[in-house]
Amino acid sequence: MNESRPRITLLGIGNPLCRDDGIGIYVIQEIQTSGSYAGVDIIDGGTSPDLLSLVDANIDKLIIVDALRGGGEPGSVYRLEIDESHMADDIPASLHGLGVLDHLKMMKKLGIEPRKVVIIGIEPLDTSHGLQLSKEIQSRIPEIMVTIEEEIKDNLLK
Repeated sequence: MNESRPRITLLGIGNPLCRDDGIGIYVIQEIQTSGSYAGVDIIDGGTSPDLLSLVDANIDKLIIVDALRGGGEPGSVYRLEIDESHMADDIPASLHGLGVLDHLKMMKKLGIEPRKVVIIGIEPLDTSHGLQLSKEIQSRIPEIMVTIEEEIKDNLLK
């Protein structure tokens, strides 16, 4: 394997039983079907991703795709880069119900955190029980895919 090639992991999370909350899973499934991301680890993290067991140690970039309430219009696509300011707090005492940020903090404490973490968040419209994305969110999948491709290319070009 070419050691100079960046190690990138793409992780989709969410609950596909709650309509738009499952956008991260739907996007990951679409990417897996396309087969167009050679060299990128693609992971369906489900509803409660245990990053310690899912993500290889010391990767160059972790891209997380998930529903994210940011106050924008439904379907808005957000790009959040996680940096040191997000990692300042101590990890919680309990290991039950850890969120993504808690897992990243734990990985940092263990010295196995990704060099760069980017969250691609999509503003949901409908998170009620149901198996299908809302039409508004479904129509944004091509834009989400372009955003992910740009994140991957950004690392591959360096």
